[in-house]
Amino acid sequence: MLPRPVQNLIDQLSKLPSVGPRQAARFVFYLLKQPEKEIRSLYQALLDLKNIDHCTLCFRTIEKAKNKTSSLCTICKSQNRDRSIICIVEKDVDLEAIENTKKYNGLYHVLGTSEFNSLDKNFIKQLHLDKLIGRVRKNKEIKEIIIATSATTEGDTLALYIDRILSKNLPNIKITRLGRGLSTGSELEYMDEDTIAQALLGRK
Repeated sequence: MLPRPVQNLIDQLSKLPSVGPRQAARFVFYLLKQPEKEIRSLYQALLDLKNIDHCTLCFRTIEKAKNKTSSLCTICKSQNRDRSIICIVEKDVDLEAIENTKKYNGLYHVLGTSEFNSLDKNFIKQLHLDKLIGRVRKNKEIKEIIIATSATTEGDTLALYIDRILSKNLPNIKITRLGRGLSTGSELEYMDEDTIAQALLGRK
């Protein structure tokens, strides 16, 4: 039987996505060999997660602003972005993947999830589609919304749901989806930059 502190950390790490007990155990035994300074740095990095907030416009993860009631991310604040187009992504890592292509210069809306559940009212609220619709109605510059969900069953289902909601509420806005440069079953965050760039250019 493992010492209680070791087993406790293995149990906690096992809760992370794609991390099983064996991999969690490897992480823990690696950490046991590190100097105290490294352990304290990791501990502080975890504590710093309490200073995380979300952009009030696109819901991207940002560092919490001090003494401010409204916080915008660097993309939403930038005057150099194309404000006629919004790209909907599932997660922050998908946004970063698209940014790395350097083929897109518009704005974003981050859903924060890829797990679709139309029966869960909390899930529907979590997508902030009502905020997106209000944002588009308020900003007359916006002409197109790209639905950039992953090419998985969940991503396709989510995209169809979003398409239906937006088409109903924003009939004059062009709604497009990424081209099928993405192979079926692919998650956006794991795609190479060229593939994502081609999917952006081939949207329809």
